[in-house]
Amino acid sequence: MAVFCCQLVTRMRHPTLVLLLSLPVLGQSNAVPGLDVQIHEIGDANAYGRRGAPYPNGELGINLGHSMCNRGTVNLPWTGGPFGSVMLETYPKIASLLVCERDGRMFQVSGKSYCKHSRVAFNFTSGPCVPCQSGPSQTWRIGCSDTYGSGFSGSGSLGPTDEIDPWLGTWNPVGSYFDRGDPAVSGPAATDGVQSPISWGTDVIKNRMILQEQELVRGGTFWGQVHLMVIGEPIANRGNNQCSKRVNLAWNGTQWSSTVSGTAQMGPVLTRWTGAQTAIGQNGMDDGRFMIGWKVTGPVDGFWHYELAIHNLDNAGGGAGLRLPVCPNARVRDAGFRDIDQNPLNDWQFSRNGNEIAWLATANNPLDWNTIYNVWFDCDAAPVAGNLTIDRARVYPGALAVSVAAEVPGIVGQEYLGDGCGMPAPSLSGNGLPAIPNANYALSVRGAANAPTLLALSLWGDNTALGNGCTRFVDPAMTTAAAIVVADGNGQANWSVPIPASLLALDVFAQSAQFVVGGPFQQDAALSNGLRVRIGGTGCQ
Repeated sequence: MAVFCCQLVTRMRHPTLVLLLSLPVLGQSNAVPGLDVQIHEIGDANAYGRRGAPYPNGELGINLGHSMCNRGTVNLPWTGGPFGSVMLETYPKIASLLVCERDGRMFQVSGKSYCKHSRVAFNFTSGPCVPCQSGPSQTWRIGCSDTYGSGFSGSGSLGPTDEIDPWLGTWNPVGSYFDRGDPAVSGPAATDGVQSPISWGTDVIKNRMILQEQELVRGGTFWGQVHLMVIGEPIANRGNNQCSKRVNLAWNGTQWSSTVSGTAQMGPVLTRWTGAQTAIGQNGMDDGRFMIGWKVTGPVDGFWHYELAIHNLDNAGGGAGLRLPVCPNARVRDAGFRDIDQNPLNDWQFSRNGNEIAWLATANNPLDWNTIYNVWFDCDAAPVAGNLTIDRARVYPGALAVSVAAEVPGIVGQEYLGDGCGMPAPSLSGNGLPAIPNANYALSVRGAANAPTLLALSLWGDNTALGNGCTRFVDPAMTTAAAIVVADGNGQANWSVPIPASLLALDVFAQSAQFVVGGPFQQDAALSNGLRVRIGGTGCQ
């Protein structure tokens, strides 16, 4: 990196750049004190057209207009080099993505779009960072702004995001997409650092944000995000580098249209997720950040539903897996994963190993910057404060994993002791945690409709086989029977079991019986699973 910077200074003979690169670093290897750029508006959205199969099975291409300003205390070098000369990297790059919020989940619907290489500074005198100050030519001056409409920002100066180091903000023009050209040239012209011709032909959506029509017609709320990146911005000043706004997409029978509405909001787009919490983890000062968004709902029939979204903000090493601690005695089911492509063969694979659940990446599907992946699962352990771990995808300075504080499944309030018997076997569950106090705590069973149902509670557990696949999980010598309740038309019966503040922590064992003709237990009952209700319990065991 040091050699490249020296070469860059030699080529430019730019006094401002020499000054910036000679300033002392602040932990981050190339941090420039006082450098602080801001993206503050998404002005418009442009639907360029579609390709592929007839509607609604094709693809749509869109792009976003944006406004940004220099909020810092230093002028930022901004030039791509004269046309026909060696390209330079000293200018902003602006990436974009589109997410959808639907059915309690927020996920990315745009593919891995290219980002804008903004090679000319205009230094407008408007925007939130004014007053626009004077300064050297070929710089983004203090207090000045720049604005691109969606048409200009979606033009031919779009390059791959994976050529950019998001932590340092650097990009090597030599051998890059612009150096190779499109269609790619051969010979020395592909690696001389001078831009080769770029032509997309008749493909009107190439390199832009590409959306699957099948996702759009399913509905939801769509949000666009733009992400501004420059060389050497200190990590402490990057909180205003992302901006999001509502995007509206409409099909009129022959073509798509797109508009923006509402107010632009600073920060990563996951902060738009209704009812969700977010947290950021970073690989020290050696690499960038991941944001985790999560939402936990339930319980429903004893299971909490966990939704998580992982956004690589600016981590160059990328993500190769997500790991969560989980109670060893907890049940996990219905785990899922979503990325941004249409290839199920490269999906991250779910695994459960004792006290950990994980989604591990395939070799060719890392979580790179400007990308959001999703995972979800159901678990009968309630959420508690904990830490998630994101494995690193590639060799890069720093630790092999990044920790992010979030909620993890860490309290088993009702431990599942074993299956019930019957057709269907009644399912017994609690309506939440049996905390002390909990005046609203209740147990419920779901099984046969309109069946008389008995709940049995005991201070001691049992594990006696009764025949016909039935097992008794409560000790009959220590059992108290609650009142019989007739299940409703959905087969559900409920018992209120309020827990007073005066109660000491203890375990109570529970099982229910539904009286049905021909049941496996004594030919007139079906038995539920057993539960160990951990009243006042605060952890896994």
